[in-house]
Amino acid sequence: MNFIGNITIGQFIPKPSFLHKTDPRAKIIFTLFFIIAIFLSTNFYQYAFLSFFIFFLILLSKISPLYYLRGVKSLWILIVLTALFQIFSDSGKVLVGLGPLKITDLAISNTIFIVLRLVLIIIAASLLTLTTSPIQIADGLEGLMVFLKLPREWSHDFSMMMSIAFRFIPVLSIEADHIIRAQLSRGARFDRGGLIQRAKGMVPLIVPLFVGSMKMADDLAIAMEARCYRGFVGRTKFREMKFKFSDYLIILSGIFLIFLIFVIRM
Repeated sequence: MNFIGNITIGQFIPKPSFLHKTDPRAKIIFTLFFIIAIFLSTNFYQYAFLSFFIFFLILLSKISPLYYLRGVKSLWILIVLTALFQIFSDSGKVLVGLGPLKITDLAISNTIFIVLRLVLIIIAASLLTLTTSPIQIADGLEGLMVFLKLPREWSHDFSMMMSIAFRFIPVLSIEADHIIRAQLSRGARFDRGGLIQRAKGMVPLIVPLFVGSMKMADDLAIAMEARCYRGFVGRTKFREMKFKFSDYLIILSGIFLIFLIFVIRM
């Protein structure tokens, strides 16, 4: 088992690409527009267009497409469960009958669209985090919240929490991988037996991981306190973020993307 190899959300890969140089505020706004476009899509042509567009962005990021697929693979259980719940929940022409459960043509099409929606959202989130460092994401969120005239204290605290959360994702993944290897060396098995037995087998992983995460959080709090961290009071930025023409272009492309979704729907 290798957790860190499959979880891509929260990891940052530095590359000399156009997307890496883009302002984090512009990338966050574009990601929101892209997710809105995903939820507005209702037919195959719209999803095909969004898939082509996100693949074009993946090429711009200069990061291997296989790396994005690892992020989808890490959430395959969520995707499968969502598909199973959806495929038995629609009316239409019955294609397969399994007792009280029936699979219809409408259910199959809706299930395909929902799976595509989840995959595109996961890839879009991975695209944001892989091309933007946690500090940049935190600064971008704080800048957007200040632009929306939210209290400065709320903006800074929220962005700091998001930054810490993104940093802890790969750290906890590495810690989970170490715990799994240690438990396997002691004879533990995570891939044998039925569903209940496998769930019980995860206890030797979850308990030390939870205890370790609490210890890391406590160490982080002590370190921040020792460095006299007091929130936004008296803090300045070494690098001030400024929008460039390319940043406005990214935002306009998100708006244009939503417009095209409406055109394709018509």
